Amino acid sequence: MAVHVFVGPSCPEPLALRSHPGFILHGPVKHGDLFSAGLTEGDVVVIVDGIYHHRLALRHKEILDVLARGITVLGAASIGALRAAELDGFGMIGVGRVHHWYRTGVFEGDDAVSVAHSETGSPAGLNIPLVNLHAAMAAGCDSGVLGRDAAQHLMARLESEYYPLRTPERVRSLIKQCGETAFADWYEQRLAAEPDAFDQKRADALEAFALAERLDSPAQPSPPGVASGARDWRTEYHRRWRNRFATATPDLHHRLAYRQIFDPGFPDVWWDFLNGSSAAGSPAASDGFRGHVRQQLGPVAVQWLDDPALRARITAVICPLPDLADPGEAKLLLRGESAEDRARVADWLDQMRQHLETHPARSLVQIREAVCTRLLARIWGVAAGSELAVECGRRGFPSLRQAAGAFRPFALGYLSDQTARTARTTETAPTAPTAPATPVAPAAPAARTSGARGHA
Repeated sequence: MAVHVFVGPSCPEPLALRSHPGFILHGPVKHGDLFSAGLTEGDVVVIVDGIYHHRLALRHKEILDVLARGITVLGAASIGALRAAELDGFGMIGVGRVHHWYRTGVFEGDDAVSVAHSETGSPAGLNIPLVNLHAAMAAGCDSGVLGRDAAQHLMARLESEYYPLRTPERVRSLIKQCGETAFADWYEQRLAAEPDAFDQKRADALEAFALAERLDSPAQPSPPGVASGARDWRTEYHRRWRNRFATATPDLHHRLAYRQIFDPGFPDVWWDFLNGSSAAGSPAASDGFRGHVRQQLGPVAVQWLDDPALRARITAVICPLPDLADPGEAKLLLRGESAEDRARVADWLDQMRQHLETHPARSLVQIREAVCTRLLARIWGVAAGSELAVECGRRGFPSLRQAAGAFRPFALGYLSDQTARTARTTETAPTAPTAPATPVAPAAPAARTSGARGHA
């Protein structure tokens, strides 16, 4: 069993390691971290700090996913306390006073635990989190230096400040502005004698570490399941995150997208996937995909399975999202991929990354969907409109929007290659004798080569 701790400003790394040298320390948790294959059944995960604002934050379903994999999850002090207050009904364990305050409604907003800090350099926060000020005021009330009503008024004033502005100097100034000079003096004296006197986040983090140390044989939580008749929490978004972060190789989801877009024979691969994948079936269907089609589309639709010309009716409606963390599905869907394909995917993605790094004001979403779909129609040799929509289904894209989204990371590399190819063709083309001008018929679209089965 390993104990993985995601911690940042709430507790200095040396302090955590000194008291628990066997822990595996990570930085503040961010979107995707909990899908890591390094977290295995029987481990314990302690979530203290998390990243937000400039990076995508941890999602709730990432915690449900790790719980479902038989991993114990504790939360305390900061984002861990919030998530535990929201997910303790699903098996996440909350620890400490900050978690208790969120559970009992003392605090609701994320800003009560938030600290502003740089991603590099010292992880120390720039502001005092509201929960630590709440701890200081509670102590002041207990000591008689601050009245309960005055504490409520002072807390309301501090809550009205944007959290990065709650610096030590600003907090002391606001306390005095509210007329609580005695409390301000007492507060400063206590901090001078003991700088961590009211650091409730640190205290809660250390409490969670101590509990994790004692969980040498933790009782396995009940994996979040799906009650009869309830909706499954494992949604399409969850599957997409798993495909991005839980696969053995990086960019596997991009490699699949490349096959879907640029492999002329991918409709055959997709049809084989539909017939062989459990994702495309139904637990209640005894005869696999055929039974699933009968259940979802009716008995008439079963006849379409044996008619290549009618299969597009099925692929237009039934379009499950593959599980790329499943080696079998990944192998089937990447059937036919060559080393040259992998190199081109890496090159095109690298071109796009470099472009975005050089132009930080730009983003992929600025590549308009209309441009993407026009290029997809050209690549697939189909007309825009219904014919393009049908081709999306044949290639495993449930919509034009999702096909355009899959294409965007390749757009720059694809257009660069097309430009270079055109230039080479122009340079090597023989000089033709001048001929009388005659009308030129529009070029016919490239023939769609979808393999021997030719799904229309």
